[in-house]
Amino acid sequence: MIGRGHILETLTILDKKYNSAVGVKEPLLYSKLAIIELCGWIEESMDDIVIRCARRHLKNNDNIKYVKNEIVKRTYGFQYELHFRRMLIQLLGIINVERIEKNIDINKREKFKATLNTLKDPRNSGAHPHVKGILRHIDTPSVTLGHFVSLYEGLIEFDAILKKQNLRSVGRKEN
Repeated sequence: MIGRGHILETLTILDKKYNSAVGVKEPLLYSKLAIIELCGWIEESMDDIVIRCARRHLKNNDNIKYVKNEIVKRTYGFQYELHFRRMLIQLLGIINVERIEKNIDINKREKFKATLNTLKDPRNSGAHPHVKGILRHIDTPSVTLGHFVSLYEGLIEFDAILKKQNLRSVGRKEN
């Protein structure tokens, strides 16, 4: 199950701190932290979905370790195509990923992908440079919190479909 309590609590705290912050730098720091926290949660949730899927379908512990060490740990980011979908393809194969994508609610999938794309630039611009006192625009924690719903719904949808999808190997006959 994808946890949401801690990230919601964290984003809510950061939003309250932002609203009571003084000066220019303090609100910027809360905004920066909110976007970094949300994106970290997204990455961890994607990793968790892939690892739990591997545990459901793989019997050999060495193969599960391989998924953790060679697929999940080597993936840094939260973009759909570049990170999440690539991990799923490495684990399940492109044929199964295509089947899964066909079963995902298209509205949730597209909103999920669009929200991930929306977060890419703010996360990168917030994560890499330090705050030097220069006024920069970073979405407020309330805006970041607003992205949560479509992200959570997308992750839950993928997780649910992966749980119930009948994953098949290429050479096996379908009945």
